[in-house]
Order: sequence, then C-alpha cells, then structure tokens
Amino acid sequence: IMLLIVVLLLSTERYSRRKQKLFQSQFNSHEDFRYELSGWKKWAALVWCWGLVAVAFILPLLQLIDYSITYFEQSWTPEFREYAWNSLVVSVIAAIIGVAVALVVNFTHRVNGKRESLAFMRLSSMGYAVPGTVLAIGVMVAVLFMDYRVNDIAKAMEWGRPGLIFSGSMFALIFAMVVRFSAVAIGSIESNLNKISPSLDMASRTMGCTPNTMLWRVHFPLVKRGALIAALLVFIESMKELNASLLLRPFNFETLATYVYNFASDEHLELAALPAVLLVLVGLIPLVVVNRSLEQNH
Repeated sequence: IMLLIVVLLLSTERYSRRKQKLFQSQFNSHEDFRYELSGWKKWAALVWCWGLVAVAFILPLLQLIDYSITYFEQSWTPEFREYAWNSLVVSVIAAIIGVAVALVVNFTHRVNGKRESLAFMRLSSMGYAVPGTVLAIGVMVAVLFMDYRVNDIAKAMEWGRPGLIFSGSMFALIFAMVVRFSAVAIGSIESNLNKISPSLDMASRTMGCTPNTMLWRVHFPLVKRGALIAALLVFIESMKELNASLLLRPFNFETLATYVYNFASDEHLELAALPAVLLVLVGLIPLVVVNRSLEQNH
C-alpha cells in the first residue's frame, strides 16, 4: 500500500509539470533580489534562525563530542574500526555504481530521446521516494529469488550448492543502496547534461563519433564535476542509511549506522557518540566540497 501511494504521488507530481519549461530570463540571473531586513526584524530573524541551528544541531553535536572525548578509550575498539571500514567500502562501491548507472541512463535518454527511455529514467529515480524498509523488503525478495534459481541450476548440473551468494553477502546491501540513491545521481547528472548544447551532439555525429565515444570524449569531461558531486551525495546517503542496513546486512556484518542504532537502542549513548560524530563529519566534509563547487559555478 505504501508503495502504491508513493507511485501515485510521484505520477501526479510528474503529470502536473509535464509541460513545464525553463527559459532564461531577460534580466541578469545573478542579480541579488533578496529583501534586506533592518532594525529589530533583522535581529529577530538572526536569533530565530541561529536558535534553531543551535538547538537542533550545535548543542547535540557538542554533547556528542564531549561523550566521544570522555569515553574515547571504550569507543575506539577494533570492532569500531572494522565497522567504519565496512561502511566505507559499501558506500564507495554504491557511489561508483550509482554514478555509472546515472551516466548510462541519462545518456541513453539523450541519444534516444524516446518516451521509453524517459520512462525508464523516471522509474530509476523512484527508489529515493520509496521508504527504506519497503525497498529493503523488495530487494530481499528479489535476491532470495536469485539465490534459489542459482541453487536450482547448480543442483540440476550436479554441482555443489553455492548457498546464499546474493542475500548472504554485501551484494544485497549494495544493490539496495544503488536502487535507493541512484535518483540523487540521476538528478545531478541530468541537470549538467541539460546545460550541454545539442549542437555538440550533432557535431560529434558529423565527425563520425559513436555513442560510446561521444559519451566518454565529449559529454563526460563536461559533466565530470556533476558526476563527482553525485558520487559524494550517494556516498553520504549510503553511509547513514539504516533501514536497508538492518534488514539486508550479512551475518556478523555491521555498519556505522547499525552500530549507532544498537548502542542507542540499549541507551548507551556515550558509546554511540564517537561513531555518530564520525557520521556527522563524513556528511559535512563532502557537503563543504559540494557547496564550494556550486559557488564556483555561479
């Protein structure tokens, strides 16, 4: 039911702006039209905005940092380093595959231009809107089906049963990350590809470039900054994904997100502080890089 509701809402949103077009305004788009406050309104807005940031982010982060320093010896364990490495490996692989999928999907639609390719691209972007638990259950059903079929084939060929090679490994978790967060990469690369003039495609075809050559020698150098931003965003989302990690992780496999969840559910907030701070830092540092890149673009 949740999945049907999500599909209905996404379809309604796409249909409502099906004829929406973006045109460059006649005035300078970089001109600042912000309304500048003065007097008590300025200070009230400043106190309100910074008050929200302080209560929702700064104060909890300071408390976590205090716990991390106080209980550092109890938190800095071989298990913590192992789980941090697990999160890093899963997130990097998911980011690379997600960006590759986004490049292929966007470029296929650009070259093809048919409704089928557009529908496939929109379908590939639905994973981000689906709740993580629902997506994890769907992925689990799919990978279990693949495991059963592989074992049936191995049995028919009189080979040894390979076991749960998909659902019992990192494959299921990485697959769920890619399905869920490819939408982030698709949107980022799509916005960069739309800035490339179609005349470059025509010139490349006139010079005899194949679609693959056009992708790697013409389009990719122009969208590589967008691809890097997309990879960072997928990496951040994968690092802190909890629902899919809880349901799809292999046995004796933990990530930082599940590590924090286990301590927090047992009310051991002091021991959960160090991995929580690490997750915050991992999320903040790439965002700083992304913001600087966007500022350079402007």
